[in-house]
Amino acid sequence: MTSQKYNPFFSGLGWVQYVTLMLTIILSVISRPRQQILEISDQVNIPVEFRVISLSIPDFFVLGLLLLTVLRLLLVSDYRQHLMDTVNLIITRGGGLWWVLLVLWSILGMLWAGNTTMLRFGALHFIGLLVAAFILADLVQERGARLLLWALLISTAVQSVIALLQVLNNGPLGWYALGEIDRFYYDPTDFYRAPGLAMHYNYLAGYLMVGLFGCLLTGWQKWLQGKSVLLPALIGVLACVGILSTLSRGGMLATAVGLLPIGAVIFFALQRRIRLTVIAGSVGVVVLAAAYMLFALGGLENIQTRFFTQREFFFDYTWAVIQQSPVLGVGMGNLMLEAGRIWGLDVIHLLPVHNVYLFIWAEQGLPGLVLYLLGCFTILRRLHPRHGAAVFLWSCCFLAICTANLFDNYFWAVHPFRVVFFWVIGLWWSYACRDEVRAMIPEADRASVSAAGELSSGATNEGTA
Repeated sequence: MTSQKYNPFFSGLGWVQYVTLMLTIILSVISRPRQQILEISDQVNIPVEFRVISLSIPDFFVLGLLLLTVLRLLLVSDYRQHLMDTVNLIITRGGGLWWVLLVLWSILGMLWAGNTTMLRFGALHFIGLLVAAFILADLVQERGARLLLWALLISTAVQSVIALLQVLNNGPLGWYALGEIDRFYYDPTDFYRAPGLAMHYNYLAGYLMVGLFGCLLTGWQKWLQGKSVLLPALIGVLACVGILSTLSRGGMLATAVGLLPIGAVIFFALQRRIRLTVIAGSVGVVVLAAAYMLFALGGLENIQTRFFTQREFFFDYTWAVIQQSPVLGVGMGNLMLEAGRIWGLDVIHLLPVHNVYLFIWAEQGLPGLVLYLLGCFTILRRLHPRHGAAVFLWSCCFLAICTANLFDNYFWAVHPFRVVFFWVIGLWWSYACRDEVRAMIPEADRASVSAAGELSSGATNEGTA
């Protein structure tokens, strides 16, 4: 009898899961259209995504991944054990415990939330993405990360080119069926902040930022294998052009913060003479970036408009909600509903705070905020090359996300980009898990494990080389 492990049908299920994850990261940049399921509030000054229950395009692919995984779990006993071992390792040694506890705390919020329907949907969405991150981590152990990263890189290149074309056109390209949006009524008309196919230019900046770190990780893997790094380098340049095209201050700053540890490690590893060359090259890159931003802005006169006007965080609306329930929060998904109750129709556009940490504090209280910070800290504490280059590079990506979270909320408040957030965490877990498994193997056995192909990944696992 053919073993389950080598049955083509069962192996095919794994590849379908993998392709679904590839499509998920490609499509997660598209914030709309969305399928509305239920309207919770008709208060018109609340943004529609915070008063209705809806599913975005990547949500359907996450749902498909979960169904495929259930099918494979039912049919393949080897897979059940493999996934269980991976999840157990993530929870006990990879920081997954904090995210599981945050899920449980979110569900407990039904005891005091004003609207339990919105909370139940938010909690189910959170659970689905957390499970998807576990599945991703396990699949990378099984099949490698190379194709997943290339899916991200291809999407990054496409979105960057679209952003560049939008800047050249000084407006949208008319691709509304693909998710493109019209110019916001409050935006100036003498230059255009490119949103790509995302719903907002800041969202696009965050997505391209993740893509840039994907380029760095892919380039490092190719360099390690003695292969050309030209293509990921070119896509990385496109990603930088795309980020500049958004003219997002938060996106640029977050990218710079994430790149800083990488630059520091490279700089201090070089000889002194080469350091001077690197400094000169860096100055040249900054000059080119500044020249492109001036082109995108349409001239020097718009620098003040874009970069030196006050950043609006919409703090007051959310702070009023926090004051109502500073310890327990108002329940997941309830921030804007509660803000609408407090402020009524007195505010024309009632928006959530542009800071993830305050957003979570408002909805899930101090315990929720502490659990979220612990989950993030577990990743950020690996921000050192001694944990391996892959873990270090992807921790830098997560540092950039945590920095962006200070200035905007899309990596948590906007569901398609929450998909990106947990996709990044799942990939980090895949590298950290390998690191943790190695740590548990006796020193004498590690060489044989590496020779076998980085544990279970086999000879095809170029993504975790």
